[in-house]
Amino acid sequence: MIKHIVMWKLKDFAEEANKAVNAQKIKEIKHIEVGINIINSDASADVAL
Repeated sequence: MIKHIVMWKLKDFAEEANKAVNAQKIKEIKHIEVGINIINSDASADVAL
């Protein structure tokens, strides 16, 4: 099992809402996608969240 914690430092105001409102919007996410690299390049990442 791979466990990875992603953390964000939110701006005080973004998307016409304050930090607390945006944090609640993120908390309510019910679906997330993970992509695996299909392009072999030194500049690309292996996995994207």
